[in-house]
Amino acid sequence: MTGRQKKRAWIFTGAVCTMLGMGAFIGQVYAQSLEEPVLTTSEEALPDVLEAEDTKEFVTEYTDGEEKTEDTEENLPEDWNLILVNKTHPIPEDYQVELKSIGSGHQIDARAYDDFKAMIQASKRDGVTIYVSSSYRDMNKQITLYEKKTDSYLQQGYSLEDALSKAGQVVAVPGTSEHHLGLAIDVVSSEYRKLDEKQENTKGFQWMKEHSWEYGFILRYPNGSTDITGIIYEPWHFRYVGLEAAKEIYERDITLEEYLGARPVSEGEAVTYDYKPEKKQKQKHEAPVTNEESVPEEAPAINETLMPEETQAAGEGL
Repeated sequence: MTGRQKKRAWIFTGAVCTMLGMGAFIGQVYAQSLEEPVLTTSEEALPDVLEAEDTKEFVTEYTDGEEKTEDTEENLPEDWNLILVNKTHPIPEDYQVELKSIGSGHQIDARAYDDFKAMIQASKRDGVTIYVSSSYRDMNKQITLYEKKTDSYLQQGYSLEDALSKAGQVVAVPGTSEHHLGLAIDVVSSEYRKLDEKQENTKGFQWMKEHSWEYGFILRYPNGSTDITGIIYEPWHFRYVGLEAAKEIYERDITLEEYLGARPVSEGEAVTYDYKPEKKQKQKHEAPVTNEESVPEEAPAINETLMPEETQAAGEGL
């Protein structure tokens, strides 16, 4: 090989080595660029990734344009025996009920009659006499009771707002009384016939508290549950809810609101009643004067068939 050929061979070899070196460098740079995305998913960056995923799930869950909060809707049952009526849940406008007489002017929902009759007969077998002092009431009767109680507080010097509020603690605002359902009864015992807390000391109440659930009835307004039910303790007010519901409510020692999963009355918006006593007073003054003696109110009637004695229970309850 001549000197010129050797020189060319060295030049060619140098060029090849240079190209190989540049290729290796380019390959290394390219490999590093491929590894960078992998570094963003390291353990150090994982919290940010999880946070982004959580946000995505949240957005997917609430895409209806309305912020979702707990208990935004009550899925209350529509069963006739479980209709919820209280200060925040008025009686349905289209509500209708078939009534059946239990004697002396009292009526209840015909579907609850057999259980009611069985309950009264069972109490008699146990030597306990229970009287019904109030049962079904129509709307006009409830309005009369509520306005009368409001007037009594107005006469004591309360403002109209306070009088309406206090009246609502002892007489349900029209449209919010269970008595209009035909499923509620106020009961008193033979040895004490007034509708007050002393009723809890009677044999009748003790029997009802222990056995009424066996016939589908519950103590509707237990002691200490006013924030939930909106009503003061009433040891005389019992409500028909059916055998299955009554058993669970009794065993769990809860209210109807809690059994149905309804919000406590204290957390809801109460139904109001537009009462204008000044209009009532004007109508009273304009009424014609007569010489007829006023007719006293009749005492609460009692079931003559199942409960023959006459009660002297005071008041009408809720």
